[in-house]
Amino acid sequence: MINPSTSLRIKVAFVRGAFLNNFEGQNYAIKGVTGFGSLHSIHSQLPFPVIRLPSLSDYNLIGRWGRAIANRTLGDIQNLFGLEKYASQFDIFHTADPHYYYSYQLAKLRSENKIKYLLVTSWETIPFNNETVEAKKRKKYFVLKYADHFLCYTERAKECLILEGVSENKISVIRLGVDLQNFKFQITNNKSITKSKSPIQILFVGRLVEEKGVMDAYKVFRNVKLQMTNHKSITNIKLQIVGEGPLKQTLLRKIEQDHFQNCVSIETKKYEEMPKIYQYADIVLLPSKRTNTWEEQYGMVFVEAMASGLPIVTYDTGTITEIISSEVIKEEGDIDGLANSLINLIKDKKARLKLGTMGRVRAEKFFDSKKSATEIKNLYISLCKR
Repeated sequence: MINPSTSLRIKVAFVRGAFLNNFEGQNYAIKGVTGFGSLHSIHSQLPFPVIRLPSLSDYNLIGRWGRAIANRTLGDIQNLFGLEKYASQFDIFHTADPHYYYSYQLAKLRSENKIKYLLVTSWETIPFNNETVEAKKRKKYFVLKYADHFLCYTERAKECLILEGVSENKISVIRLGVDLQNFKFQITNNKSITKSKSPIQILFVGRLVEEKGVMDAYKVFRNVKLQMTNHKSITNIKLQIVGEGPLKQTLLRKIEQDHFQNCVSIETKKYEEMPKIYQYADIVLLPSKRTNTWEEQYGMVFVEAMASGLPIVTYDTGTITEIISSEVIKEEGDIDGLANSLINLIKDKKARLKLGTMGRVRAEKFFDSKKSATEIKNLYISLCKR
């Protein structure tokens, strides 16, 4: 829903192609913003009008070799056919990540003075990343050259841009938030507080890929179950995995091998269902891991968990410690450390409530999407005054 206090006379094209989503989009519920997505972006319903354009990313027919050719020639397949015809209809074009082809399309228009202002959001936290393919590298630095301003959601991303040659005075940092009316902290609904015999629900939310830590989450849970087998007062502990990805079948096989069918579930949920999922959880387990080309750049799940008043158990990777502050944080790969921390929280309801309360306070202070929308609106206004 558009917040009347964040109305704009300025027209902004919020360009995200295949990556148009509500995680980020809820912070752009601003009258005057129009989303630009591919035909099959992450989410179909957004809090602003959306124009959909075809993209190479929409077509699986090009296959592996087609993608390889596109990567070598175009840089990637994240283009938007027909984007150029909207050049005169908006005051600001706001794209994301300089290495995507639709960002290059807009930078080219800006270099020819066919659009007024180009704002680029940069999530990247690894300096000089996305430069192994020469075509992608050239387009990335072309975008860096012609962007009028940059928006980062973390200080780590800002530092990355500075190392890549962007002037600090061209970068603004605004945190992304969530709708605090949807993601609520309701102690009375937390069954671990009100009903001692209810199962302890451990929640993992994310893509089922190695770097999101889903396999580590399963190992931690297995460790916890084995250690607490003889614990008389707490035997009913469950792991709920919410997400999709290539590791699903691997997880299902492990669940069957360990005879955990009654205590581990893998589910797919729509984003609008997620607030209720958090309400039924007791602890959130999110052990994101580094790769050579990726680390946790923000983690909206951390913000959602804090807003829902849930304690978080995680690794110290990427920007995680910039987002959360008073949670349980261990070094990457410390399965035993995560398991022991999880056991301590399972046994201690007061500790869960204390950490959850501190998380909610932090979410209200720093991660309210309505406050973020106001800051973003003000950035748009200031950009057009230059």
